[in-house]
Amino acid sequence: MIYGSQDYAELIRDIIKHDLRHPLYHMAVAHAKEMSVHINGDQPLYLLERNRPREDEDVKLYRIENYEPTTKAGADKAIKIVCKGFNPNLYSIHWKEKSKEAEELEKYTLEYYPGCNSIVNFNKDVLLRKMLADPNGMVAVKPQDVPDDDTDQAKPVTVIYGSSANYYYDKDHYLFCVNQVEDKDKHKIFTFEYYDKTQYLTFEAYWDPSNKEVVITELEKPYVHSGGKIPVWPLGGESKNLDNGLILYQSFFSAALPHWNLAVKHGSDLMAAIVNNIFPQKYEVADECAYSEMHGGVKYNCRGGKISRPTGSKAKEVFEAECPQCHGAGLVAVKGPFQQYLWHKDKLNSENGPLGIAPAGYLNVPIESTEFLDEYTEKMNQKAMWAINMDIEEKVGENQSGVAKAIDRSAQNDTLFDIHSRVWDVHTNNEYYFINIYINKPRLQAVGKEADKKYLPEINKPTKFDLLSTSELIYNFDVSQKAKLDRNILRTQAIAIIKSENGSTPDMKNYQIALVELDPLYAMPSEEIDLSVTKGVVKKNDWAIHNNIKSFIDRALAEDKDFLTKMKQDQLKKLDQYASELITAEQPRVDESLMMKFDREEQQNAA
Repeated sequence: MIYGSQDYAELIRDIIKHDLRHPLYHMAVAHAKEMSVHINGDQPLYLLERNRPREDEDVKLYRIENYEPTTKAGADKAIKIVCKGFNPNLYSIHWKEKSKEAEELEKYTLEYYPGCNSIVNFNKDVLLRKMLADPNGMVAVKPQDVPDDDTDQAKPVTVIYGSSANYYYDKDHYLFCVNQVEDKDKHKIFTFEYYDKTQYLTFEAYWDPSNKEVVITELEKPYVHSGGKIPVWPLGGESKNLDNGLILYQSFFSAALPHWNLAVKHGSDLMAAIVNNIFPQKYEVADECAYSEMHGGVKYNCRGGKISRPTGSKAKEVFEAECPQCHGAGLVAVKGPFQQYLWHKDKLNSENGPLGIAPAGYLNVPIESTEFLDEYTEKMNQKAMWAINMDIEEKVGENQSGVAKAIDRSAQNDTLFDIHSRVWDVHTNNEYYFINIYINKPRLQAVGKEADKKYLPEINKPTKFDLLSTSELIYNFDVSQKAKLDRNILRTQAIAIIKSENGSTPDMKNYQIALVELDPLYAMPSEEIDLSVTKGVVKKNDWAIHNNIKSFIDRALAEDKDFLTKMKQDQLKKLDQYASELITAEQPRVDESLMMKFDREEQQNAA
């Protein structure tokens, strides 16, 4: 259905009056609600309000009011691990053909993108978390402000609508509700944003019972886009194919959901158990209430917390009231911390001897169950990380075999690859496609073409994820050295350590990488080098570069400050020049006059 038709007006009526939604709406919203508890730290009332066996209402209220999102820490850690896939060393966005249009698209998306400077930052900081929390939400590209003239260039931005805002969609359009208010006439006014293959617009709608019709008001003129596609697509996750043929997305972290839910429920129980241990139930020895009051010259005593006395003209009429001293308990005890217990000596004794009890004390609450809850909650958090293959980060430094670590890393890489395939293959590609349509709309219309794909970049998603810490990289390097692996493998591992250690200082990183990368004999044992030079297997220039690598690079930088950014063959050529100069300078010089004298003596002897 398309906006403006009679059928669409009836659809809006059913949405407003009868709460019509698309078929997967309620399942999508329920899943987002569950995941948001852990991804965003929302309060899980549906978990906390469940009554525990024999639970006091005061304890239940305490649990709910003092809830803290403890599972969010684990979710945040997992998200930080996923964010490593946005390392610029792991992906690339480049344009094969440079043009004015492509350069403009590149600068807009990677330097001047509204709010985040680049769409990569937006996808990392905003889109990723929302995708993991609400996979059935929708991504759209729309103009930040609708231009007054079709010839004006729009500033497109990516926006994300939660599944609760996605009221309806079909093959022709998407309809999102972004606001609901009630006006002075008690009309519930809905604000909608609408997308189809040709336009984007915003409008308000409400049901007018007096005229029995839907009143629709456009808030701004429609923005007409080209391309013939709806600029909206789902955030996505793991696909769950339903029996009716529809597909519901589940979060990539949904496997952790049962464990996180148990951690929340039993973490709340743990809080109640701790409070009961800190504030145990108190007992006190109490006396029967001895309160009395005078009425008509007669004293009436408290009996079981009640004071009863006759009233009115008839003796059978009785006035009964709660005792103001014991408040209906029938017993009284000292409550104030500075009051004293006055106890008759004979009350501490019985016929068989002293009773052996104190006038006040506290019940001893067993702590074994509290300790069990603490361990169980922690175990559920660990199982949640295991379920989504993020537990390997907890095992760093443990006594784990290399094979086990490799298997764990492989499983983690598979999870990260699935998530980043969605981010780069779907989201980033779609964003560039539709942003290109918005930015280049005026010139594309002028030349009578649709969106020209030659303006679009080539996007290479990450396939390997640099998740090792510097200490792990050093450990692997040490193992490789002891295993006597090829020195080129050692060279690669050494460069990885340098990149990990000096990521925030690019100048130092490039300098240290050059020391390793330009050394022709890196990691070759000195004894082997000497033997190879003697046999002529290793060139003298390589030997000279190896022994003078730092001084050569320092000299090259002094002569040319851009030396480290030059092509590798140019760098090696310069170092080879320095080596030749050094070898030539160090050769022993022969005195020519002595040689001439020696030749003359040889000739005379021969004569």
